[in-house]
Amino acid sequence: MISKILLILVVVAAFSLVNASAQVPTYHLTVKSQPNILFFGGSGDYKQGQIVKVEAAPLVWQEYSLIGWKVDGRWSTENPPSINMDADHTVEAIYERTNLVGGIIVDAIPRVIDITVDGKIYLASELPLSFNWEEGSDHVIMIPPIINQDPNTRHKFDSWKDKNTQAFRTIVVQKDDEFIALYKTQYLLKSVADHGIVEGAGWHDAGLGVNFSLEEETVLDEKDESIRYVFNSWGQGDYPNSAENYIDLVSPVTLKSNWNKEYKLTLTSNVPDYEPPNASWYLEGKNVVLVAENSIESPKSNVKYVFQEWVSKGQHPVIIANNHSPSTSIVMENPYEIEAHYAESYRVNVWTPFSTAIGGGFYDDGKMAEIKMQQTEFIIEDSKIRKVFTGWNSGNAKTMDFAAADLDPEGKPIGKQNLVVYVDQPLNITANWKTQYYLDVQSIEGKVTGSGWYDVGKLARIEARDSSIQQSLWSSTVFDKWTGDHEATSVKDTIIMNSPKTVIAEWKEDKTTGVINSLILAGLAGFGIFVYSKTHTKISAGRKHVKELIDEAMPFEKFFNMRKRSPQMDQHPSFYKKPKKKKAVINWLLGKE
Repeated sequence: MISKILLILVVVAAFSLVNASAQVPTYHLTVKSQPNILFFGGSGDYKQGQIVKVEAAPLVWQEYSLIGWKVDGRWSTENPPSINMDADHTVEAIYERTNLVGGIIVDAIPRVIDITVDGKIYLASELPLSFNWEEGSDHVIMIPPIINQDPNTRHKFDSWKDKNTQAFRTIVVQKDDEFIALYKTQYLLKSVADHGIVEGAGWHDAGLGVNFSLEEETVLDEKDESIRYVFNSWGQGDYPNSAENYIDLVSPVTLKSNWNKEYKLTLTSNVPDYEPPNASWYLEGKNVVLVAENSIESPKSNVKYVFQEWVSKGQHPVIIANNHSPSTSIVMENPYEIEAHYAESYRVNVWTPFSTAIGGGFYDDGKMAEIKMQQTEFIIEDSKIRKVFTGWNSGNAKTMDFAAADLDPEGKPIGKQNLVVYVDQPLNITANWKTQYYLDVQSIEGKVTGSGWYDVGKLARIEARDSSIQQSLWSSTVFDKWTGDHEATSVKDTIIMNSPKTVIAEWKEDKTTGVINSLILAGLAGFGIFVYSKTHTKISAGRKHVKELIDEAMPFEKFFNMRKRSPQMDQHPSFYKKPKKKKAVINWLLGKE
């Protein structure tokens, strides 16, 4: 069992090592001679970071002598060089022929240029050159700084073998001198991008790694700024999806960059300071959703905008499906300008401190708003204070009158309960109310007038209609004064209504009527005696005549509110009996017997 577990662990460890090694990148090393006269080992693939030391090159081989090593086109002073495998590398052992006649050698590596020596031009095919110059003599050598091999390959002078960097030089001959012009090969990194500028494009030494990038990842169209091109990818390089890329230049390279075409979508509205979302740049052929608010209220909530439709504007019209819906979509085939069109609605603010008014709210521009006061009277304190609707304050609103003013229950004009206004802006409608106080005129006698509701500050007239009231034969009640919230003695008076008021009519007893009636009764007593004397002398006239006298006397008795006689009295009138005294006569007249 333990052996099986160990076996499994070994297999897992080996598999992990294989995976780990597989994850380490490798690079290729090329080792050769120039010209190709010798074979050098060491070419192959190596892990990243590995140090490779190639075999040493012989200093002389047949008629060739070693000039030096080039690593990726650059001279190296080592023999052999050590290579850090951080990229693909090319290593060359550079040789030159040495079996030439003469002592002074003039040459170029590679032999791709013409050399002018003391004014004479020697072609590249004639190289190398050998001259038998006297020691100490002066000579002029001139070489071109750059020579083009083809449109994408060139050779650039680097230095002479003796490290001199002058392409035009004057030499002083010494024994066994050699003047070898060393050129480095360069390849063209060319961009054929339709848009943008590539930084890093141009001539670079052969074999070197080159960093290149785009100056701008987004480029506007030269003819229409509502069209732009956005970088997508490179056709070559180690990082094709990045604007910054890297490539090993082992040969001429033509860069191809890929770009996406985008159109600008501009979204506006007729609502101040509101733009629908999703205005942006979109890929050609992209399906874009248009979304707008159903309704928008102004910051002060006086104006409301209600969505109506999408309207295509600009030089590229677009057909919008369901353009009356606040949510729809379009396909980006051109740059588009689209407006969300809203209808304006204005708020009609209706305010009343009392009762309830209806009709406020939002109305479309040009509509009519009908405002109504539900109650024209509002009681503040029962039978004391009330508010009465007097009309509307509509400011500068355009109103329409269809009827005369309404009347209150007492028949007095009040404000019109209904108001019709033309809505072309936000409106503020205020209900006007006036205060009224109640005058309560009271009396336990007679009739008084003046009770009712009065506007603040108005004059109210009060009056006691019956100034004197007969209570009995001997007394009457007469008006005395006003008391309560108003004091006066006049039967008719006026009161300023600056608060609710209660006024009471006071009355007093008047004896004047009793005195007058006493005098009248005294006169009647004398008349009664006279009648008694007359009736006594004519008693023989009989019952019939007496009864007629009694019938005639009854209305007179009722006039003075005399008590009704008993039935026995009708049968046997008292005046048939002779009174003992005058007092008895008076009592008989007054009905006390």
